[in-house]
Amino acid sequence: MTTLAPPGSPTPATGQRRRAGLLWYVALAVGLAIGLFSFGYQLSAGLTVTGLTNTVTWGLYIVLFMFLVGVSAGGLIVVAGGELVGSHQLESLNRLAVIVSGTAVAAAAVSIIPDLGRPWLAWHMMVGPQWMSPLVWDMAVISIYLAIAGVDLWILTRPEPMARWLRIMAVVTLPVAVLVHSVTAWIFGFLVARPFWNTAILAPLFISSALVSGTALVLIVAWVVRRVSTWDPPAHVFTDLAKLLAWFVAVDFFLLLAELVTAYTSQTAYHLAPLEMLFGGRQAPLFWGQLVLGVVLPFLVYVNPRLRTRMGLLVGAATLSVLGVFAKRVNILMPGMYEPQIALPPGVPAGRADQTFELGALYVPTWVEYGVVVGILAFSATLITVGVRRFVIPRSDGS
Repeated sequence: MTTLAPPGSPTPATGQRRRAGLLWYVALAVGLAIGLFSFGYQLSAGLTVTGLTNTVTWGLYIVLFMFLVGVSAGGLIVVAGGELVGSHQLESLNRLAVIVSGTAVAAAAVSIIPDLGRPWLAWHMMVGPQWMSPLVWDMAVISIYLAIAGVDLWILTRPEPMARWLRIMAVVTLPVAVLVHSVTAWIFGFLVARPFWNTAILAPLFISSALVSGTALVLIVAWVVRRVSTWDPPAHVFTDLAKLLAWFVAVDFFLLLAELVTAYTSQTAYHLAPLEMLFGGRQAPLFWGQLVLGVVLPFLVYVNPRLRTRMGLLVGAATLSVLGVFAKRVNILMPGMYEPQIALPPGVPAGRADQTFELGALYVPTWVEYGVVVGILAFSATLITVGVRRFVIPRSDGS
C-alpha cells in the first residue's frame, strides 16, 4: 500500500537533491576554509613552507595557473564560434559555457597570488607596468577576457538577448581567446635560457590543449547540472561536444608529436635532456599516462558513434581529457625547471639552509601548496554553483 505524501511536502527525489545540495555546500565551505588557512600560514611563514627552491622556482601554483587559463577557452569559444558560423546546435549551453569560462579565468588570476610570496607588492605592476614584459601583457589580456565573459553573460541574460550584440562580442571574443593563451605560452617561450620552452609551437600547443580541457569541462558541468536540477538541454549537445572534442584531441596530439619529433631529431643535449626525462626518466609515468589515459582512451570514445552516446563513458572520457591536460601542463613545466641553469659539483644549489647541494633538482609540493590549491578549486566551484543557480537553472517564475 502506497502512502501519499501531504500536499506541499518534498518528493523523495526533491529530498535527495536537497540533502546532496547541503553536502555540496558543506564541502565548498570546508574547501574554502582549508585554502584560506593554508594561504594565511604561507603569508606568515613565507615561501619557505612550499617545496620551491632557487632551482625549481615555479611549481604547483603555476601549473594550476596554466591549466585554469586553458580551461577558460572552452566556454567562450563555444559561444563565439556558434555565433560566427550561425549555428544554434549548442545555443542551450551558452549561459553555462560563459559561466564556466569566466570562473576559470577569475580563478587563474587568483592562483597567481600565492606564487608571488609578497602579493601586496603586486600594485607596482599596475602603477608602473613594463610594457615589454609578457607578464604585464598577461595581466591585461586576462582582465579583458574576464570583462568579455561578464558582458557576454549580461547579454545572454536579457529577457530578449540582442543577436546583433552577441555577434559583435563573438568577433571580439575569438581573437582575445587566442591571445590570452598565446601570451601565457609566451611567458615560457620567451625564456631563451630554457630550451624546452623556447619554441614557437608552444603557443599553438597551449591553444589546442585549452580547447580540449575547456570543452570537456563544459560537457562535465552540463551533465552534472542536468542530473541534479530541472535544467534539461537537448541530448544532442553532448554528442555534438564529443564530435568537437575528437577534432580538438587530434590536433592537440599532432602538435605535441610535431614538437617531440623535431626536438628529438635535433640530437642536441639541451633538447634531449628534457625528452629523456619524459620518455624514461622521473616524468615518464606521468607522460605515458597522459598519452594513454588522457589522449588515446578519450579519443576512442569521441570518434565512436556508439560509445559517445553512452553518457557514463562520455563523461568519463571528458574527465580523463581534463586530467590529461593538467598532466600535460606538469610535463611542460617540470622538465624545463629540472634542468639547472648552472651546474656546480657535486650538484646544483638547492636553496635550503640544510641542503647546500643536491645531485639533481627535485620538487615535491607541500601540504601548504595542496591546501591553497584546494581552496582555489573550491572558490571556482562556488562561483560556478552560484552562477548556475542564478542564471542557468529555470526558476519557478519561468525566467
